[in-house]
Amino acid sequence: MTSPGLLTAIASAIAYALSYVCLRKGQADSSPPDSGLLPVLTTSLMVLLALVPAGLASHRAPLVPVRGRSLAFACLSGVVGTFLGRRLLYLAVQRLGAVRGVVLKGLSPVATVILAYAFLGDPVSWRITASLAGVLGAIVLLALENRARPTRDRAVFSSGALIGISAAGLQGVGHVFRRISLASGASPMGSAFVDVTVATLACVASFAVEGKLGPLLRHYRKHLSPWLLAAGAASAAGVLLFFVSATLIPVSTVATLAASEPVFVALISWILVPHLERPSLYSASAACLVGFATMILSHTP
Repeated sequence: MTSPGLLTAIASAIAYALSYVCLRKGQADSSPPDSGLLPVLTTSLMVLLALVPAGLASHRAPLVPVRGRSLAFACLSGVVGTFLGRRLLYLAVQRLGAVRGVVLKGLSPVATVILAYAFLGDPVSWRITASLAGVLGAIVLLALENRARPTRDRAVFSSGALIGISAAGLQGVGHVFRRISLASGASPMGSAFVDVTVATLACVASFAVEGKLGPLLRHYRKHLSPWLLAAGAASAAGVLLFFVSATLIPVSTVATLAASEPVFVALISWILVPHLERPSLYSASAACLVGFATMILSHTP
C-alpha cells in the first residue's frame, strides 16, 4: 500500500508542476523582467498567510519554528532553495520552456540524496538509486536533443542548461535545510510560512539593492498576468505539501519523487498551452523516463 508520505510527495510534485506551467504561460503573456519571481513569491506568501489560522487550530506544537537551529535552517531554506534556486529555475524555464527547464531541475534530488545521507543519515536504497539513474538518463536525452538541433540554438540551450543545473543544486541544498528545520517539531505550515516569507523578503531586498524593484513594480502595475498569480497559489500548495511529506518520509525520498514533476508538466502544458511547449521525441521520452523511474518509489518495499 502506498504510504501517506509518498502520496503527499506526489501531490506536491503535481502542485509544483501546475505552477511551472502557469509560470510559463504568464511569462509568454507579459514578458516579466524577473521571469515572474516577485509575483509568484508574493502570491505564495499571501496564500500561506491565509492558511495560518488553520495551522494554529490543528497543530498543538508551536506553529512557527522557535528553536534557534530550526528557525535558522527554515530561513536558510527560504534564501537558498526558494529564492536563489527559483530565481535561476524561472530563468531556465523562460529560456528553455517548462518541460526542459523542469527536467533539468530534476537533478536537485542528486544533491539532496548526497547531503541527506552525509548529514541526516537517510538511507540510500536501491529504489532511490534507480530513480536517480532515471533522472540522469533524462538529462542525457535532452543533451542528445540539443545535438540534433541547429547550431544557432545550442548556445541558448547551453546557457539555459547551466542555469537549470545551478538551480537544481541550490534547490537540493534547500530541501535538506527544510528537513532540518522540521526537527524541532514545528508544524509543516509554520516552516513553510517562514521559508516563503524569508524568500519573499530576500527577493524584494535583492531587487532593491540591484535597482530593479521600482521598474519591476511599475511593470507589474501594467502587465500583471493572472497566470503568474495562479502559479503563486499552486507553488504555495507545493511548498506546504513538501513540508508535510518531509515529516512522514525521508527527505531524500521526497526529493526523488519531486523528479516526477517533468511528467506532470508535460501532461498539463501539452493540454493547456500546447503552442508554448512543442514536444519532441527526446523531451517526451525524457519526461516519461523520469516518471517511470520515480514510480519505483511509489510503493514501500
